[in-house]
Amino acid sequence: MQTVDSKVKFSSFSAETNGELQKMVHDIPHIFATDRSHVIIPDLETPYSGFANNYSAKFGVQSGIHAIITERQQQLDGVLHEISELKTVVDTFNNLCEQLVEKQDKITQSMNLHRRLVSSLWCLPTEVLSQIFVHCLPEDSHLSLAQNEAPMLLTRICRRWREVVVDMPNLWCRLHLKLKHMRGLQRQDNLYHLCLKRSRGRPLSLAIDCYANQMLKLKIFLQPYGYHISSLSIPCVRDTCKVYREFTALQELALNNATSRTSSTIATCIEVLPSTLRSLKVTGSSSLSGDDLTAIRASVPRACLTHIEVSLCPLSLALHLIRPPSSLSSLVIHKYTNERIPATESMLTHTALQSLRILEANTGAASLLPSLFKILTLPSLRVLEVSGLRAWPHEEVKAFLVRSNCPLESLIVGAGMMTTDEQQAEYVALIPSLVVTRFIK
Repeated sequence: MQTVDSKVKFSSFSAETNGELQKMVHDIPHIFATDRSHVIIPDLETPYSGFANNYSAKFGVQSGIHAIITERQQQLDGVLHEISELKTVVDTFNNLCEQLVEKQDKITQSMNLHRRLVSSLWCLPTEVLSQIFVHCLPEDSHLSLAQNEAPMLLTRICRRWREVVVDMPNLWCRLHLKLKHMRGLQRQDNLYHLCLKRSRGRPLSLAIDCYANQMLKLKIFLQPYGYHISSLSIPCVRDTCKVYREFTALQELALNNATSRTSSTIATCIEVLPSTLRSLKVTGSSSLSGDDLTAIRASVPRACLTHIEVSLCPLSLALHLIRPPSSLSSLVIHKYTNERIPATESMLTHTALQSLRILEANTGAASLLPSLFKILTLPSLRVLEVSGLRAWPHEEVKAFLVRSNCPLESLIVGAGMMTTDEQQAEYVALIPSLVVTRFIK
């Protein structure tokens, strides 16, 4: 039988811990009143053990049974006492183990702290750190300045990292300013001003999220940076144009035409486009009105726009936008409506347009696209993408390519559109360098 050795040595422990363990090991035999390492179950059989539960003892044998019950109670009290004593020892062991684990954690933390002090990471040249920090930025087009994301997170690691991050203007040039939060507005404004100043005059790309009644405040807020805001995404509401009207470096503007109530403001916003603007994007759930189209048409030569992207508009807009003296090189139309192209529309040639994307037609408008290809000639076209049609207008597209004699490099057929291998082969025969990409739902 294995017994507990009260003289066992815990040589790997400290003197204090070893003493505690020795005391507990010494106490274990006394708990069981014998020196053993396992519990012996006593023989509890009696002459009455085999009787059924409904047995009624006679008067003469009851005293013997009562004596057995008294003995069992004494045995039970002894076992309960042993269990209590043993639990005390186990609790002491557990408590000691927790202390050792805590000691381990503190030693590990201290070791890691001192390892970091001599880590090669802290010795990296500033140029290398700068490149690493650039790759730490989220993939979002605009940064939200959340405390748990770069670049804000990088400013909280250590003093040197903060100095490097703050001294990198390119980390602070594309920001998402969320002005709808009513709590802590002053603190939020101070943070945005601080981050915008870190750009140090570099071209700024800003995405603005605000309410209509905040536009005048936004104008004042952005006024110090108007000379180097090159890209702006902003809700299209009343007074929006007052925000960017005096931006002297604005090259890209995205207007979010969110509701039907704001559609009338599109024309107002477009009429005051800066002459520096090169790219205009109008998105949202509201269709463009006739006044909007007229304003866009008038703004193309004035602002020297080279890229326009619009949603919910008629295909006739494409014709209006690419008529001379338009300098457009790229045009994207999303979700075009079912307004027909006039039958009297004459043939149209545009020598500068290099990219045409017509996407997401609704069912009623899908049949209108062939009419567009019948009258267009685009001799400089390099990218053509069409989606939203059930039937691909093969003959019209083929005739369009022959007529245009363009250096088309990419023909993108949208998901759900049916084209055959033979049709694609005909396009490649016309333009050997052409790559046809077909998306399948």
